Amino acid sequence: YFLFSSYEFHVKPRNPLGEGPSSNVVAFSTESADPRVSEPISMGKDAIWTEIPFNSDTYSECKGKQYVKRTWYKKFVGVQLCNSLRYKIYLSDSLTGKFYNIGDQRGHGEDHCQFVDSFLDGRTGQQDDLPVKDGFFRAVRQEPVKFGKIGGETHINYVRWYECGTSIPGKW
Repeated sequence: YFLFSSYEFHVKPRNPLGEGPSSNVVAFSTESADPRVSEPISMGKDAIWTEIPFNSDTYSECKGKQYVKRTWYKKFVGVQLCNSLRYKIYLSDSLTGKFYNIGDQRGHGEDHCQFVDSFLDGRTGQQDDLPVKDGFFRAVRQEPVKFGKIGGETHINYVRWYECGTSIPGKW
């Protein structure tokens, strides 16, 4: 699904007195993901959800279709629908890798609706009695996610479902 292009470049200054020494070589790689899940996202209006079954790390109360799209910070967000307005949200580093729960260090994941391009905090399902799992987590909206143990006695909550006020796949 991915195409990579690698570039190396250096800078050599020049002025009327001549050329200066070259800078160190800087390497840069570009990444082109499957275009079905990597369309540009501008304020949530251009997001494209693609129906792709994925491997999630846990049981879900939601038994419906699974959709995936690329997020703005090089992760994939996956949802499994209970219905168009209630779903389980997961994150993954790759389209074909495992999709993990998202834990919240300061609340119950209400701000995780950001991952489905909702600017409002959402409603969340039960988080009690969920076992310890590996997963992504953060404390506040906009913060990058970390990876580690969530749930159980870790004091990092994850939930059974989300209602974010955003329908998936939505109408585009």
